[in-house]
Amino acid sequence: MKLLFPYFYMLCSAFCFSIMAVCGSVIGTNLSWIIVAFFRIAPTFIFVGIIALIRKEKILVLNSLSLWLRSILGTIALLCTFYSLSRMNATDAVTISATTPIWVTLIMYIIFSDKVPSLFWVFVISTFLGIYLIEKPQFRGDFIPIFVDFLGAICAGSAMVSLSFCGFITPITVVSHYSAVALMTTFCIFYLSKSDMPVFTEILEKYGALLVVIGLSGTLGQIFLTYAYGTGKPQWISVTGLSQVVFTTLFEIFFNRLKLNLGLILGIIVVLTSIACVIMIKHDKNLAETT
Repeated sequence: MKLLFPYFYMLCSAFCFSIMAVCGSVIGTNLSWIIVAFFRIAPTFIFVGIIALIRKEKILVLNSLSLWLRSILGTIALLCTFYSLSRMNATDAVTISATTPIWVTLIMYIIFSDKVPSLFWVFVISTFLGIYLIEKPQFRGDFIPIFVDFLGAICAGSAMVSLSFCGFITPITVVSHYSAVALMTTFCIFYLSKSDMPVFTEILEKYGALLVVIGLSGTLGQIFLTYAYGTGKPQWISVTGLSQVVFTTLFEIFFNRLKLNLGLILGIIVVLTSIACVIMIKHDKNLAETT
């Protein structure tokens, strides 16, 4: 059963991040992307920082290159994601962001020569076919946001690979370190562009509830994500993370933001089946290695 824990953590993370995504799509047309990014990471830093202080764990670790890479690359991915969502169709942005597992696997293969079974690629391809059926991306608009979104997906994949080498560092320290780096970065951008921003109290008065939900769901998602990648192999865990597309779709259907159709149903079935097959292949491989 312990072999399945990383996948459970990743499903919980995807569920939390889907809540964040739906709320973010509601608020995204009214607020600057850097404001949403700032309020996304601030609760994470406060919550995890308090826990780190109570448990007497370090918030910043200076002597771990893998941890610094995870935090810096994760921060770049965060900024790229919110920038792209503010400047291109949300469907296209989600589809591009979903390419993260491919970058994870390619990085593991190129740098570490970590080979995977041929069936893995079959189910990765079928997963993206399912996402295409769900999202039906149009890829309209300026090229720069599309490039930035791809950059964010690559950075996210690189951050996840770095995270898998932080096993000796506790998840609380990993998340607090990342959130500290991301908070300082978003605050600097927020401060430098404050002339174009609404008053802070006005932001809280109009959008406070949604920003709180975004911050809390993002925080929980980050914690589950850290546990998932800290205990599992990144290319397998990242494919499970594609379930966020399914969760987000179901939320949007529930809130009447999306209409159910045959392509959507088929896409959900394909994505869930592909993820289940990936988990079973990995599970069987682990059993074979231990016998």
